[in-house]
Amino acid sequence: MNRFVLKKGDTIGVIAPSRPIWNIQEEIEVGLDRLRKNGFVIKKGANLGKHFYYSAGSKEERVEDLHAMFIDEEVKAIICATGGASSIDLLKDIDFDIIKKNPKPFIGYSDITILLLAIEKNINKIAIHGPNVYELSKIDENSFSQFLGVLENSQKANIFSEDIKVIKHGKASGKILGGNITLINSLLATKLLPNFDDKILFWEEIGMAPAMLSFKLRELELSGKIKNIKGMIIGSLSDCDDNKYPQDNRGIEEIVSDVFLNYDFPIIQWNHFGHDISNFYSFSFDMTCEIDTEKKKITLQ
Repeated sequence: MNRFVLKKGDTIGVIAPSRPIWNIQEEIEVGLDRLRKNGFVIKKGANLGKHFYYSAGSKEERVEDLHAMFIDEEVKAIICATGGASSIDLLKDIDFDIIKKNPKPFIGYSDITILLLAIEKNINKIAIHGPNVYELSKIDENSFSQFLGVLENSQKANIFSEDIKVIKHGKASGKILGGNITLINSLLATKLLPNFDDKILFWEEIGMAPAMLSFKLRELELSGKIKNIKGMIIGSLSDCDDNKYPQDNRGIEEIVSDVFLNYDFPIIQWNHFGHDISNFYSFSFDMTCEIDTEKKKITLQ
């Protein structure tokens, strides 16, 4: 589990490394109030409200906020306001030595995947794939309690669920690692992708037709980066039907079974992380995940 334990009264820093928040400010405040009501103090990044086209400020301003929150000794964890499409701008300018000297939980998902993975590559055990502040205004009470459990290092979950769809049977155990598949693949040709050997790979996506999902999975498989994973969990695939060519709507079970035909790790679909859902489970990259498809059971600890 995550080695950094938050408690009531601790300060959580909020930054926007990707898209601006000008049009979701109400939801951001609802999400922050939810944290405040549970005893946390909120500290906003100096550039949180900036707006530069499709980004929350210039690249320099966003990197400045990220560095400042890690350096600030008062801040015990950092959560991202929302996703977007421009976190990648920051990668060349992040000083990972600053993060190594000041490690603390870093939370987000979607476009933030790219930062989670780069941080995990350089400083392991601090990245948490969980709701951004925007999603904190949307998720249900069970998901919020589980999120707090991850922050407070008190969460052990034994999940028996009929929601688990088994694509390939088996048992597996390993540290959990992943995020949005587009962002995972965007790091394939870089030195910023963590080692997936012996890991449970989890992934989700939004707005991608089956043909492109198949392409992304083929791309990932051909890279050789996941040839030694222990298992795979597929999350929410929001708006991933092809509405223009409905005859092309191949099911994800068939796609995954085809791409990973020659692998023997278990594969399940569990729609409890990703976009446009209220039942969002959070994963620290330091969590051990166990899969037992016969029992339809996932253990997170």
